[in-house]
Amino acid sequence: MNISNENRLLLYCTQTRIPKERLTQVRELVGRQLNWQNVLKSAYYQGIAPLLYRNLKDIRDIPPEVISALKKAYYGNMARNMYLYTELRRILEAFGEKDLGVIVLKGAALARGVYGDIALRPMGDIDLLVRKGDLDCAEQIMSALGYMTQLGNQSQEWYRQNHFHLSPYVAPNRPVIVEIHHHIIDHPLQIEIDKWWERAKEIEVANCRMLIPSAEDMLFHLCLHLFNHGYNNYLLRGLCDISETLRYYRDKFNWTEFQTEVSRYGFNKLVYSILYLVNKLYRVDSRLTNLLMCFEAFIDLKLVSLIEKQIFTEEGASPSIPSPLVQCLAADKLRDKIRILFDRIFPTREVMSNRYSIPPSSRRVYFYYLARPYKLFLRYGKYIFEMCR
Repeated sequence: MNISNENRLLLYCTQTRIPKERLTQVRELVGRQLNWQNVLKSAYYQGIAPLLYRNLKDIRDIPPEVISALKKAYYGNMARNMYLYTELRRILEAFGEKDLGVIVLKGAALARGVYGDIALRPMGDIDLLVRKGDLDCAEQIMSALGYMTQLGNQSQEWYRQNHFHLSPYVAPNRPVIVEIHHHIIDHPLQIEIDKWWERAKEIEVANCRMLIPSAEDMLFHLCLHLFNHGYNNYLLRGLCDISETLRYYRDKFNWTEFQTEVSRYGFNKLVYSILYLVNKLYRVDSRLTNLLMCFEAFIDLKLVSLIEKQIFTEEGASPSIPSPLVQCLAADKLRDKIRILFDRIFPTREVMSNRYSIPPSSRRVYFYYLARPYKLFLRYGKYIFEMCR
């Protein structure tokens, strides 16, 4: 992959432990004339500044102001995550009093165990999975804890019917955002989420016992999370999540069970293409290399190339390919590709009314439905041509 020295340094440092041969390469890169402001900017944008501090703090010849900025990010994230875990414990205790099951997802499930240091994995919010039948009670609990919904352009009912989590909850006097999930992915790509409860594992973090997904479900979810965000949101940190999860569960991972789940729901291309990229960037494990050789037919190198291009997209810049088109390319089945594009081109009336500032009952919505495909083609036609090419 032809990338700048600055981005190569970021890539090499996006690990909890840098292999010996790469540590030598890191020292060589540091000795060159780097644009350290670009390094810092990208590290903040990708959510990997604490990791960068962990891996560079003992290396000489790094400008003092750079180490100082990274150190501030590391300890700032430590303080924030300690606060978030305290708040998580309060929330889990409230759910436990109502005898409601909760599975902790993503950052809070990864920071202490997989990363081994809560300061290394930034958490933008707290993600919790509850059963869909418990959503009413979950809403009452969050309200009793002082949280308010952050509705934006859609109603809470719209979130229930069209999204895999409720509208985010915010605490007016606390810097905390909580997402209550009832699933892990949007329609039409659904999986049997009830199976997750049977396989969930209990751990203890900061004197708080919690359920987290099994190793196989966690890896599956991390791959799907990148898909949900169109491979365009903290992408490098997301790839690091996957590589660190693979390393942490190396001797406990049930590859047969994982392969069965991936194949059952038609996520072969989506999952194995991402695992191929992770293994290419981080050289995770010989067993993963052997597995990918068996599933070579499902690895889409065009998709891998598109994701690679988006890894180092600067904040505020347009991605090389819009998210829905990359999601369409990642889907295995033709009907899923069509549904992804259809939902993007023809969203619900509620979404259309909010987008164009018209009442949901207005007949003008039909005009916008007719005009929307033309407008989208003008906006994204060049990207479609690039994908075809």
